Amino acid sequence: MVLTNSQPETPITNFGGNISFVPKYFYKPQTEAQVLELLNQHATGNIRVIASLHAWSDVVESEDVIVDMSHFDKVAIAKSEAGDVQVTVGGGCVLQKLLDTIHSQTNFTLPTLGAVKEQTIAGAISTGTHGSGKPSLSHYMDELRVATYDPETGKAGIYEWKNGVELRAARCAVGCMGIILSVTFRCIPQYYVEETVCRYETLEEVLAQEPEFPLQQFMLVPYLWSYFVYQRRETLKKPITPVGRVNTQLYQTYQLIGVDILFHLTLKALLSSLGSSETVRWFYKKLLPSIIVQGKTVVNESENALTMKHQLFKHLEMEVFIPARNILKATKLVQHSTSLFAGTSETVPDDVASDLSRIGLLEMLMKHRGSYTHHYPLFFRRVLPDDTLISMTSSSTEPYYTISFFTYSEPRTQFYEFAKFLAHSLTQLYDARLHWGKYYPLTNREIEHLYPPLEEFRQICKKTDPNGVFRNDYTKRVLGFDPILTQKVSPAP
Repeated sequence: MVLTNSQPETPITNFGGNISFVPKYFYKPQTEAQVLELLNQHATGNIRVIASLHAWSDVVESEDVIVDMSHFDKVAIAKSEAGDVQVTVGGGCVLQKLLDTIHSQTNFTLPTLGAVKEQTIAGAISTGTHGSGKPSLSHYMDELRVATYDPETGKAGIYEWKNGVELRAARCAVGCMGIILSVTFRCIPQYYVEETVCRYETLEEVLAQEPEFPLQQFMLVPYLWSYFVYQRRETLKKPITPVGRVNTQLYQTYQLIGVDILFHLTLKALLSSLGSSETVRWFYKKLLPSIIVQGKTVVNESENALTMKHQLFKHLEMEVFIPARNILKATKLVQHSTSLFAGTSETVPDDVASDLSRIGLLEMLMKHRGSYTHHYPLFFRRVLPDDTLISMTSSSTEPYYTISFFTYSEPRTQFYEFAKFLAHSLTQLYDARLHWGKYYPLTNREIEHLYPPLEEFRQICKKTDPNGVFRNDYTKRVLGFDPILTQKVSPAP
């Protein structure tokens, strides 16, 4: 089969609408031979792979070659005599299809899940997609099969990494080690999740619940400044009585219609000409607490309990990872900075002011007073350390707490200023790491010290990709590869 260039007639645009570009070449290979062919054809160009386009950083961008791996979506399930289940899946397979296939043939499931199921497996592991209470999905990869370049001949070839530092690097490589053809990992027995939503007034109270509810995640409601905690834990029991099944179905319907749809429609109305900053704050302080279902315990399949429908409405997100030792101080800074940006406070507590003054950011914060009302709850998840080189919880002996900052408004100029301030202050003061695939306003100079193995990762990438074909502006600006001197473009085939 001949590999053809199908240059898109319109720009490729990501889910959030903040990244848009037109590549010179666009390929959708169907065989491994075609992947190798395009790699050899563009061995002096710049190649990136697109997946679901659910990233908000410019990690995917290339004006030269874009590859769509959606044809690589086969799922092969192997069962051992001991009852273990191992899955080998094509890099272009969407998580929803992967889950459906596993569930149709076994009573097993993925070892962890992120918030959405529209990502491809390769895209999910390339940026360290995670849930709460476990490591990221990258951590669980036992083998990766990747198309990349031979460092001696410069020709494209297929490599399998099953152990060693290469596997740890490839588990989360941000697209820098080649094109992922397939991954292999072990599944875990299917389980149910017991969930109860409870309200707490302090972060200390929330964190005290973790031993009993290790899968919990929580949100801090702006301007009310109370925590609503999704207390979650695995359970072997499933709703088998008619009442139990009805309760589960009703709760699922409430989450879909009430939270995923109506809440976001209401929010968009408040952000339109119909609303104002005052109405947004009123909504969170007075109305939202009364419509959150609290104290009701439901049991649901893990896939349903742990995921949401965030993809229904266009938005943009920045996510920061805070070491557990710093989460109390970091959250205090976030809360008071949010209030000051919104103009609901005149200043910040003395200890926060002292910290910001020490890094030269207090004056910047004060200049932004009253400039932006953040309009979405702050979501927290707890992510355990990864056995990778550069995922966000790599090289750590402690968990990280993630804080997600969403915006549903446009234009986003004011949100960007808010996000940049938080990114700079949280990184400098509390060793925060930002999610590679989400809004990323920092540079390598600011984050290099946070990732001790980053130089080792770069050297591994240079061996598998000596000409820097898989690197783009983002990977150079953020990961610290050699700076771009000229725009790399493939010669005409």
